[in-house]
Amino acid sequence: MKIIVIGTNHAGTTAVRTLKRLNPNNEITTYDRNNKISFLGCGIALWVKGEVQTPEALFYATPEILEEEGINVKMNHDWIGIDAKNKTVTIKNLQTNEIITDNYDKLIVATGSWPIIPPIPGIDQERIQICKNYDHGKIIAEANANPNIKHVTIVGAGYIGVELVDAFISKGKKVSLVDVAPRIMPNYYDAEFTNQIEKERMPAAGVDLHLNEKVIAFKGNNGVCESVVTDKGEIKTDYVIFSVGVKPQTQLLEGVIDLLPNKAIQTNAYLQTSDPDIYAIGDCAAVMNKATNLAQPIQLATTAVRTGIVAAVNITNHNSLAAPAFTGANGIDVFGIKMASTGLTTEIAKRLNIDFDSIVFTDKDRPEFMSSQKDVLLKIIWDKKTREILGAQIASENNHTETMYMFALAIQKGLTIDELPLVDIFFLPHFNKPYNFVTLAGLEVLGLNYFKKEKIIENASLDFQDQ
Repeated sequence: MKIIVIGTNHAGTTAVRTLKRLNPNNEITTYDRNNKISFLGCGIALWVKGEVQTPEALFYATPEILEEEGINVKMNHDWIGIDAKNKTVTIKNLQTNEIITDNYDKLIVATGSWPIIPPIPGIDQERIQICKNYDHGKIIAEANANPNIKHVTIVGAGYIGVELVDAFISKGKKVSLVDVAPRIMPNYYDAEFTNQIEKERMPAAGVDLHLNEKVIAFKGNNGVCESVVTDKGEIKTDYVIFSVGVKPQTQLLEGVIDLLPNKAIQTNAYLQTSDPDIYAIGDCAAVMNKATNLAQPIQLATTAVRTGIVAAVNITNHNSLAAPAFTGANGIDVFGIKMASTGLTTEIAKRLNIDFDSIVFTDKDRPEFMSSQKDVLLKIIWDKKTREILGAQIASENNHTETMYMFALAIQKGLTIDELPLVDIFFLPHFNKPYNFVTLAGLEVLGLNYFKKEKIIENASLDFQDQ
């Protein structure tokens, strides 16, 4: 079977390697417009911060590795056309400008996503940088090392923006953070969690916050940006990072296969599109979100890898593996606080008109006699009718982010809030209490709180200082 994969980052790399292992006789060619593959973009902030000394460590595969595995790798090749009826793709060699046509039996689209760049006046000036790939990371790291860049303004308070705020602050830069939303990271955390950072840690670190502000222009001289103009004022700056979200790269597929209104590729449980010979994986594809019961892109490397596996198995084994619905499990470590979430937040649940209940619970993560004990903040959201868990969030100075692995599985398997206290959680004083904070939160919902912990509804505040 001849299989072409368009795009060779997380999803594409996983797909081609899986295809070859499942059937060594598969003829596999992958095309990518870049000259590098498998870049861990989530490590850009660590690179900028100086934690990553060798950027090459942010790659887990190379074209040479794939070639050694028997995969035809075509880097610096841009996909410019498709004839689905005749099962061919048109490719441009970016080094020679040669145009070629290649045919396939099965096609996997793994074109990923790209930063949203709205038509804001002045956005095309120098010293305004987007953040997505290796080349962007290199430019941003150099900017953080540049002593002439003293004030950095970051537009966008999602994961990338907040991580870069932490990275620039760590190098002594003055940092302004601008977002039209009223809170940082609103798609991942409720206010009890974001308050710990935006109202406590960021001000203490000197971050200049501009939330509820819309960027309307960038001003500069001689094509170099010197200030960010919002609907509430002007911020003088030496450098701008623009990171307000991403969109699927699916322009060539309009009218070819079914796309959702947000231009993500519509797929079935086997990652197959409306054309049975075309599969879609990674950031460009919509998958089923178990918490929302909606088909939507979940633009995370972990989701991309899993969709790559599913599509490869189904191409090889004739649609034998239905993808489980995903939950969007994610995490972040900024300003000394380690946070993770999965599934729905209460704000998203309200937006979707879901009838839910929730608990916010705080406790010491280890016995009080342990010098390493810290506060931990946990929130759980569940469907009022079915009692199934729909989402969870956690934060602590100690690392308990792996708890979200359990909650992601709980959501996927339909675990109820009433069953949560019966989950077999081990105990060791080095790690937790006999009644783990997860167990206690579940017991409290059932009215079985033996330790008289108060249920916290709003404005939770943790003492994250050294004990």
